[in-house]
Amino acid sequence: MTSIKILLENKQKALMAKLEADINHPTSKGDNSEGAWINFFRSFLPSKYAVDKGFVFDSTGNMSEQIDVIIYDSLYAPLIFETEAGEKFITAESVYAVFEVKQELNKGYLEYAHKKIMSVQNLYRSSRPMIVAGKPVKARNLTKVIGGILSSNSISFDSIKSHLTHYPSIDLGCAINQFSFLTIKDDYRNIVDIAKSNEDEVILSFFFIILDELYKIGTVPAVDIRNYADFSLDGIKLNRGV
Repeated sequence: MTSIKILLENKQKALMAKLEADINHPTSKGDNSEGAWINFFRSFLPSKYAVDKGFVFDSTGNMSEQIDVIIYDSLYAPLIFETEAGEKFITAESVYAVFEVKQELNKGYLEYAHKKIMSVQNLYRSSRPMIVAGKPVKARNLTKVIGGILSSNSISFDSIKSHLTHYPSIDLGCAINQFSFLTIKDDYRNIVDIAKSNEDEVILSFFFIILDELYKIGTVPAVDIRNYADFSLDGIKLNRGV
């Protein structure tokens, strides 16, 4: 009987081979790298998650910078617009995680990714009560928006570890040829430690890390669509009941 370990090892090899082939394909390397990571997430995430590139906006009219990879709710996310280039415009409340894609992890790109992630995390988000099985349920607290950085290579892990303390928006990352990492934070979002994968299971470790972080969130809070209506519709006010 094939052991679970062999199945997982095969998963690691398949994901690694696919990512490396897509990233190194002789087309526009930036766009191709983003597409490779988007396809990577789509290959294993449950159907409740959608994955695209684009922009995140809120009900006050603010918008994030362009984001390379956005993981967002696919079941209830409203107001999804798309450009001819395939970029989505996604409501802030619908977002689970955002990632910046670069060829190499280094201090400059960590700082750049931090700014991009913060442009999403700083957006206004609402939460409203829901009706579940015919009964009203209180609005849940806002969930965190996971921030990450993705690449093929990296400077040394020790250097990355020292730099990450300055960029608290970055929760996890993956340099597919070297390591994956997860920041461990206290209740005040201060980094207290950084866990690192072993060199033989980089992609598989990242596979488990992102799944676990998403499962900790559960489901994003219900978007209060009335806020978007108040912002965009002249003279129309929706019922402010449940």
